[in-house]
Formats: sequence, structure tokens, C-alpha cells
Amino acid sequence: MSVAAQVVDPQSASLALTLLQSKAGNRWARAVEEMKTNRLRVAGDFPEFIVTNKSGTAYKVKLDPHGNGSCTCPDFQVRIAQDGRICKHIAAAAITSLAPQVKVSSPANGNGAVRANETATTEVSPLIFRIRRTVQTDGKGSMQVEVQARVINDEAQDRETASYAYELLERLASIAVKNTAPSEHKYTRETASPSPAKPTLVKSRSTSATEGSPVHAVITKIDRMKTRQGESLFLKVDVGGETVRVFGRPEELAERLEASGYDIPASEVEAGMELHLPCLVKVGQGNNGYKNIEEFLPEAAE
Repeated sequence: MSVAAQVVDPQSASLALTLLQSKAGNRWARAVEEMKTNRLRVAGDFPEFIVTNKSGTAYKVKLDPHGNGSCTCPDFQVRIAQDGRICKHIAAAAITSLAPQVKVSSPANGNGAVRANETATTEVSPLIFRIRRTVQTDGKGSMQVEVQARVINDEAQDRETASYAYELLERLASIAVKNTAPSEHKYTRETASPSPAKPTLVKSRSTSATEGSPVHAVITKIDRMKTRQGESLFLKVDVGGETVRVFGRPEELAERLEASGYDIPASEVEAGMELHLPCLVKVGQGNNGYKNIEEFLPEAAE
């Protein structure tokens, strides 16, 4: 059985990649980082792909040679498509799969004749990806470090370049902190591993939802309140008409948003964010009489 791959014009593909990168913002760099650590895996061939995230959830991605893309993930469908942006799944498909597909027939002789059974990869203009990190300097201020690198569509070389770029970013961030922070202790504390998520703090008034089974919910807002530990951030979640609060550090809340299918990095998590993001949750009942959310899940993609 023979399989015919769709041929993409080199100039169109180069333009498409440039346009997609411009629509991706920081998701382009995050796609590169997550592919590097195998948290995003891309399968398929142009124009349709399956992109699987670290939790095993797979989304369908479609690209075209004109710089457009679509994805079945909630982040694209609910949050960003209407703003003309793309998700990291579309970025991952474009980075790994669009450029290598660009092929044209090879001339057989000087008069321009072409041998039909030969193809040669046409060089595509290199892409520039940028990776940035915001570093807290004195507890009040911050500064941003950035590294730029070229993607040349050579898998081995690009892996080496990406590895070096991220190592360089780590060194630059470390130097920035050491040169501005009042003590090493502050930096160590800020980069410590996140603690386990705290339980929800809203008492359940009903048991209509079957415990352990996914039920529909809406993440309505990120907010802040005073607790015994001080000011704490939380996700405000509507579950069957009840409000459930899920507390955590920005990194922890970002993980729960990602598990729900929404790509909001920890650096963007802040009190006052209005979200209204539909998802699924598994709900449990604690011994203290409070309902708690045991797991966040994305709604099934159509």
C-alpha cells in the first residue's frame, strides 16, 4: 500500500511557520521546552496531527500552508481562538512537522528536466525562537532574561541548540538573582518544589454528584483570601451550583488549569483573573464535611 504525502510549497511553508510563530507568543517557547522534555508528543503528517500532553490527553491539530491552525483543546476552543492566537499544541505540530514536509523535485540535468522519482529537501528559512524568564530581584522588583536561538529543521542540531539555550537561560537567571538578591536564602526559597495542593474550603450541602465520577464544572476566577498561612491564592470553581475553592501557589494552580486543558503559565496566574472555563472534575467528600476536588480533567474534545 502506498501513502501519498501532501507536498507543501517551500515559500508557503516558511511563511506559514513565521505567521504561526507570531500568533503563538510565549507558547512557542513553551512548546519547544515541553517537546524537549517529552511532555508534548506529536504524531501524524501534514496537515493533521495528534498532539499528546504529559497526562496522556491527546488533541487533534490541523494546519494549512497559509499560517492557520486549529486544535480541539479547550485552551484554543474556549480562550484564545477568537483573539487570533494559537495554543502550544499547534505550535508543537508546526515546529516538528511542517518544515520537514517541505520538498520539491530535483533537477536531473542542466536544462531543467526533472526525474519524477527523486525529491530533495528544500532549505527553509531558519526560525528564531525566544525563551524568557522573569526573575524576582529584591522581593519587589523583577527583571527578564532572554535567550534567542535558531531552529534549522535538523533534528539532532536543533536538540543540541535547544539544550544549550535552556542551560544558558538557567545560568543567566542565576547570575541575575545573585547580582541583585540580598541573600542566597531568598533565591533558594523561591525555587523550592511546590507543596501539595491544599484541600477546598467550602462545605457541601448536597451529594447529588456521584463521588469519584467526573462532573461538569466551571473555573470562574482566580482570587485571593487571608488564611492562617497568610494571603493565599485559589481557583474559584462552580460545581453543580456550589462554589469550591482550590488553594495553592501559582505553580500548583497552573498545573490544575493545565489538567483542565487550559495553558495559563504560573507567571500569569494572579488574583482577580476572570476565567469562566468549563471543565470536568472528580469530587470527593472529606471527613470534615467539606467537598473537595480530587482531580481536574478537560471536557471531551469534539
